[in-house]
Amino acid sequence: MDFQDLVDTPQKVKTLAGTVIFLVAFPIYFEALPSLIDDDISGSGPPGLSGSLLVSFEESTTSLSESVSLNDGESHDSFFDLLAEPELNIGFVELQVSCFDNDDPGPGFTDSVDGVSDLSDIEEIDDQSASGDCSGGGDGGFSIRWDVTEGYTGDEFTEEEMDEGEIREVWNDGGKGRGSWIVTITASIEAAPLAGGLIDNDEDFDITWTAVFYELKIESASD
Repeated sequence: MDFQDLVDTPQKVKTLAGTVIFLVAFPIYFEALPSLIDDDISGSGPPGLSGSLLVSFEESTTSLSESVSLNDGESHDSFFDLLAEPELNIGFVELQVSCFDNDDPGPGFTDSVDGVSDLSDIEEIDDQSASGDCSGGGDGGFSIRWDVTEGYTGDEFTEEEMDEGEIREVWNDGGKGRGSWIVTITASIEAAPLAGGLIDNDEDFDITWTAVFYELKIESASD
């Protein structure tokens, strides 16, 4: 059968034209189907709850602690590798460095510690530095806090102006904070010479990292 046999009647011409259209449209339809499904699932549906809304935060934490003894001018790099489940946001990350100089010989011989961060692996979070004396009162050292979600406190509140979708856009960490957090601490030891030797020639430091995660909860304030 040649092509002329396929088009020698009007009915055969219609059948051939329909077949060609089907063969062209069929693969195009199934190529576009996934995007059509995605649009239907995540498309411009309703924004969720509106009106007077109660916004709260269900928190969880992860922490890492270590201790190190340093001589004068000696440094230590502390690492905190941080990941988060997809449904969780990071509220803030805090570093606490504690020291207690209980063996200095008197005034003017208090040890101290400096800290500086290296957050080159963390996007959109600025480096910070801090320092503190290792006071004999037991509260020596320093702390640094990074607010990954701007303005996060964990306090619940009532929202009257924004709908649920807008609230979720505001209280979202944007994927920031994942990666390796690094802080280098350096000891400054004020040692007093005595009979050819030194008193208080090192210091112990306790290092604690804490990350606070949260899951956003939104419900009608009238419920």
